Order: sequence, then structure tokens, then C-alpha cells
Amino acid sequence: MVLITVGLPVYNAEPFLADAIQSVINQSFTDWELVLIDDGSRDNSLSIARSFTDPRVKVISDGNNLGGAARRNQINQLANGRYIALFDADDIMAPNRLWDQVSWLEQNTQVDIVGSYLYTITIDNTVYGIRGATYVPDTIHEAIRKNPIAQPTVMARREWFLANPYDEQIGRCHDFELWLRTIEHSKFAIIDKPLIFYREAGIPYLEKYTRGITTIHTLLRDYRQRGKLCFKCYAKARLGYFAKELIYRVLALLDAETWLLTLRNRTLNREEQTRAQSLLARSIARNKTGSSTHL
Repeated sequence: MVLITVGLPVYNAEPFLADAIQSVINQSFTDWELVLIDDGSRDNSLSIARSFTDPRVKVISDGNNLGGAARRNQINQLANGRYIALFDADDIMAPNRLWDQVSWLEQNTQVDIVGSYLYTITIDNTVYGIRGATYVPDTIHEAIRKNPIAQPTVMARREWFLANPYDEQIGRCHDFELWLRTIEHSKFAIIDKPLIFYREAGIPYLEKYTRGITTIHTLLRDYRQRGKLCFKCYAKARLGYFAKELIYRVLALLDAETWLLTLRNRTLNREEQTRAQSLLARSIARNKTGSSTHL
């Protein structure tokens, strides 16, 4: 039995996966297992995952492509940990991520889910911003306007995930659907400290965003039809998402997506940027037992 299971579904993450896994191995907290499920990758992701020798890294592959929601449910069923830390294959954990969150949950037993702030990084691991909500809404009306918690920053109690599985019919934004479905009977919290390096700038963002918006509009219609949203809230939310999608499309045509993404974050001053960059370097340093023999 371990205290924390890190759940990592992987699909075609070859450029970033080694750094992601290494950042788990480099955690200051050591009582963890990493359950990595390859979701039918067509690149070298699976061979990279299998090249790590740390026995706590458990790699599973069945050759199928089932999607992120199905794989996260599978991980939650297989988990041995009392807590489950979510993670994405193109992101990086800060060295104290697991320690800070498990300590927080142990001290705040009434909380089901805790997220954190995050640093935003480019495809070449350059830190350029910081982002995080200062308030977690506790009603659907408040939460529907913006995803209240970033999925790769989340740690939750295993029994909560087992009682509240992801909807496997949802494509993108399956995390948003889960938060909306549970927010009125669960306790969410956020640690106001960046514990994840979230890869954003440099990745084709428009396609991801527009697919997510399509899912969100479906969720809005469903909540309206079930009487969970008043017409005013429904109309305001739909108009807001339509406007955001239009802005993203225009900026993509102008090749200005990176500029928009930068605006979503607080810019770091020189001292903060230097400190964050040093922290990232520690997170992915290949000097710990169990590092990949592939590199």
C-alpha cells in the first residue's frame, strides 16, 4: 500500500513524456506509485515509458485508444493509494507537489479535492507566467462560466474518484463536466502556490480550445434543459463562450495565439522567472535512481 497514486494517461506524448515521468521520480515525497496507461499511442511514448527503471513506475498498455476519461477511470480503479494525483503527459511537477498537497489534505479532512496554482511553460520548457484562481465557486451558476480548477493540479481522495467517475462519453472537458456534476456536494480547495508547470504556449491551441467549447455548449444545453441553470445564466454563459471562441479564431488567423495565452497569466518579474526556471530544472534533472535509460 502506498499513500499516493499518480495517474498518467498517455497518448502521443513523445516530446514531453520523459520530463513528465522524471518530475515524478524527483519528488521530495517518495511514498507514491505512478500508474501510466498508454492510450494506443502511435509514436514512441510507450517505449519511453518502459525505459524507466524505477519499480514505482507501472506501465500498462492494451493497444486501444479509449480516451482520457476512460483511462482516468481505469487508473482510479487500479490505484493503491489513499490519494490520487492527476497529471498530464506534457506537464511537469514541481519537486514538492506531492508533499504539499498530501500534507494539505491530511490536515483538511473535510476537503475532497485540492488543486493549486500553476506555472505556464512553452514547448522548450521556458517559464513565462503564473496562473491560479483565488476562489473556488460552490454552485453551478458560478462555476459554469469558467473551469474552476485545472485538472493536472488536482489531488483527491481515492474514494471520492470512485464515487464520482468521469463520464466516458465526454471528449474534451471531461474534467469540467465532473467538476460541474459534483461541485454542489463536494468540497474543493486551491493551494495558492504553483505546483505544476503547465505546457501551453507553442502548442496548437485553437483546435483543443474549439473542441472543448463544443463540449461546453452541450453541457450548457443539458443543464438548462434539466433546470439546473436559469435562462439568464444560460444565455450569458453561452454568449461568453461564443465570444471567446471568436476571439481565439481571429487571433489564430493573425498568428497571435501566444499573445492571447500570455494575457491569461500574470507575467513573472526577472527574479520570479529565474527562480521558477531553476525549480523546473530541478524537477527534470536526470540524476535520480530510476531515471530513463532511454535518454
